[in-house]
Amino acid sequence: MVISSSLAWRQMTHHLIIAIDGPSGAGKSTLGRMLARELGLLYIDTGSMYRAVALAVIESATANEQDDMAVASLAEGIKIDLGGDPDSLNVSLNGRDVSDRIRDEDVTAVSSIVSTIPAVRRAMVKRQRQLGRRGAVMNGRDIGTIVFPDADVKFFLDAAVEERAERRLAEEREHNPEATYEQTLADITERDRRDTTRADSPLIAAKDAIVIDSSGQSIAEVFQRMMRIVQEKQRS
Repeated sequence: MVISSSLAWRQMTHHLIIAIDGPSGAGKSTLGRMLARELGLLYIDTGSMYRAVALAVIESATANEQDDMAVASLAEGIKIDLGGDPDSLNVSLNGRDVSDRIRDEDVTAVSSIVSTIPAVRRAMVKRQRQLGRRGAVMNGRDIGTIVFPDADVKFFLDAAVEERAERRLAEEREHNPEATYEQTLADITERDRRDTTRADSPLIAAKDAIVIDSSGQSIAEVFQRMMRIVQEKQRS
């Protein structure tokens, strides 16, 4: 049974900050959108912000993903905005809608590199905090540890790497029909390595995060569990 929210619940949770962290393909985006819609909160997909930086690098005549200083300078200067409802998040780069373009394979590859640059992460964290002040469901890899360490509720989603690769492959084939499971698995494995070993804000579960392994579970099952936890937190 899907848990429904009343107007009173939406008003009560207006300033809630819910952090959802975890590796690629763990279901953060899907579940984050569902929670934001159910609770009437702003949805912020921080991964889209790093993808926008990656696209800016790709389109730049002077920067490339291997030049940390140039990428950091670019990240500081560009304007990234998020808007729309949870189910149709609009991402703009310097006033241009790039919501579809940032899902392309070349942007994905560059994003996994530029997101490990400390100065880029600091620039994005600053913007993420500004966006989330009025209450939000925010997903990423360092939300509960770095961006909002005092978030009201912190989740860390995980799943077996093979299952995460299957989920990501389904998403990628919407933009790249020739994507293969083997390549997607290799990409996720490499992304996991980068995320967990980077010096600046590595991917780890916050000490007070609620860890949920979604392996073998449906999205509806995980969503219901997360909603119950949010409601229990609010009542305590």
